[in-house]
Amino acid sequence: MIPPKPTDEPTFPTAPLPAPAPAGRKLSRRAAVLLAAWTVVVAGVSSGVTLAIVGDDGVPDVTSAPASSPSIWQDTRTYPDDAVQGPEELASPSPTAKSYAMGEKARSGGATVVVKKVRESATVTIDDFDTTKTRKAGAGAKYVMVETTVYNDGDSPFDPVCGGGISIGLVDAEGRTFDLIEDAYLVKENSNAKACGEEVQPGFKRDAFFVYKLPADARPAHWAFSGSRGEAEDDLAIVTITTTTSS
Repeated sequence: MIPPKPTDEPTFPTAPLPAPAPAGRKLSRRAAVLLAAWTVVVAGVSSGVTLAIVGDDGVPDVTSAPASSPSIWQDTRTYPDDAVQGPEELASPSPTAKSYAMGEKARSGGATVVVKKVRESATVTIDDFDTTKTRKAGAGAKYVMVETTVYNDGDSPFDPVCGGGISIGLVDAEGRTFDLIEDAYLVKENSNAKACGEEVQPGFKRDAFFVYKLPADARPAHWAFSGSRGEAEDDLAIVTITTTTSS
């Protein structure tokens, strides 16, 4: 048996027609919705999307939408521009240290210091209580002694040399920083001046000697101290070393 030749146009089921409503009666709301839904299914297969809106009287108002629509959804919404960004905020630079010359009263916190002389030597004399001995810097090295007078202009006593003292360090012409030697309090000059172990009281002054060990070819350039012993960033004084003597 030869099957019937297919037609060129596909056929679709026809929506069943509801029985006509009696005169003077309108379709119920449920019937109107079912009729609109069936119309959307049948018509949407071939011609696109049909929008059905049910009116207040229960009879659907049918509005046809365009037959074609984009295959990929595109976001056509608009958004406000990003807020204009200002220049990046940079961290505040560290406070600049106060600079002084030799012979001036350099101030930092409660300490005022006058650098009287800077002396270079191959040896220092150590006064170790019962004995006195000479200590050599050694080959390729030298000692640099910063001779000062320290005034206590603050409101509490402090020790200029012991316990870390007020010294921040000696800086050479190459920018290298050297620490105070460990037993600077035993240097004969400090022992004689009682610069260590007996604090300087407010309103008093005392001579103090700060000793450093440097390479023999290094040139002292600056001496730095802090009246707060480095506890405050802006509490730093730097004395420029212009001359040195040898002994």
